[in-house]
Amino acid sequence: MPNYYTDNPELRFHLQHPLMQRIVELKERNFEDKNKYEDAPVDFDDAIENYNRLLEITGDIAANVIEPNAEAVDQEGPHLVDGRMLYASKTYENLDATRKAGLWGISMPRRYGGLNLPITPYSMASEMVSSADAGFQNIWSLQDCIETLYEFGNEEQRKKYIPRVCSGETMSMDLTEPDAGSDLQRVMLKATYSEKDKCWLLNGVKRFITNGDSDIHLVLARSEEGTRDGRGLSMFIYDKRQGGVTVRHIENKLGIHGSPTCELVYKNAKAELCGSTRLAHQICNGADERCPSGYCSTECRRLASSLCRGIDLREGTQTV
Repeated sequence: MPNYYTDNPELRFHLQHPLMQRIVELKERNFEDKNKYEDAPVDFDDAIENYNRLLEITGDIAANVIEPNAEAVDQEGPHLVDGRMLYASKTYENLDATRKAGLWGISMPRRYGGLNLPITPYSMASEMVSSADAGFQNIWSLQDCIETLYEFGNEEQRKKYIPRVCSGETMSMDLTEPDAGSDLQRVMLKATYSEKDKCWLLNGVKRFITNGDSDIHLVLARSEEGTRDGRGLSMFIYDKRQGGVTVRHIENKLGIHGSPTCELVYKNAKAELCGSTRLAHQICNGADERCPSGYCSTECRRLASSLCRGIDLREGTQTV
């Protein structure tokens, strides 16, 4: 049977890089989990063997499930039904296969149900999934939004949400709006704290949100009344189970039809603050330094870059 990993030996180059030993030692914290978890590696060679096995499983699913489904997924695309997004039917088969293989939350610590993989094998797995179907890769790889919650959320939030992602629940990062695309400091979706409900309420519209009807959302919203730039923005966690968000439109794109790009309407959607208020500016000033795993989510980096650029321009400085 074909296999996207074993059939492409050049991918192994990344695991053979001289820096991998140090990367593994840092990620495994000198293999402190070896006496706590049965699947934890005991040394570097054991870790590399684990990565190879996981990548072989990923390569098998990519070649024999995701790729054969790709054409049907692209032809059918997602559906909008009663304010909800439904994936193409074959996308559910892809989700089921990756969930059964344990390919969700794979960079998360074992104490939350993850596999504690470094970014290198995770990126290798993502490349194989993308080669099989770029549309499904958009859905699957958004699991790395959980990195932002892991780094900036509190322990109660980590215990609440990370195991759900590790079990296969989907994620999205809701950033852009009709009047705030690459210039994210103009985001105006409003976040108001409700003393009655003891939570934040989100109101407004998000547009061009990849996998927009996901199970768990990270939402950029304006929490500081009267502000107009990135320093008034905070990050929130919205759980689809709470309700309050509907899908108004699914974009009809030129390609990658299996990846739903949605317009979302927030109406008093209950949400939790991720970290502290004005977190967007905090990300600009130190996300990478706070990140022991070596990376935050791709969307998180995009957010930091966009907001820092806008703030610097307003202060009359130049971003280098």
